[in-house]
Amino acid sequence: MSAVELLYSHHHGWLYGLLQRRLGNHGDAADLAHDAFIRLLLKPRSFDSAEGARAYLSTVARGLCVDLWRRRQVEQAWFDALAA
Repeated sequence: MSAVELLYSHHHGWLYGLLQRRLGNHGDAADLAHDAFIRLLLKPRSFDSAEGARAYLSTVARGLCVDLWRRRQVEQAWFDALAA
């Protein structure tokens, strides 16, 4: 089993729960949890501990949430401009 597979199996549920609480939406939480692990596949990292892995994943998740919220603001501004 690869390092990413181990991280996924040990931390996906926790990360999904964190994102679901933050976003209040199961679909968005699942998408962003997936995106966090895709980043690990694209740029593998090693961690000294479970806490280190969770700290990294929560930082990535925070950035992904900010990106999602910004993208939604831009989309809403576009829809508002179209409606006006």
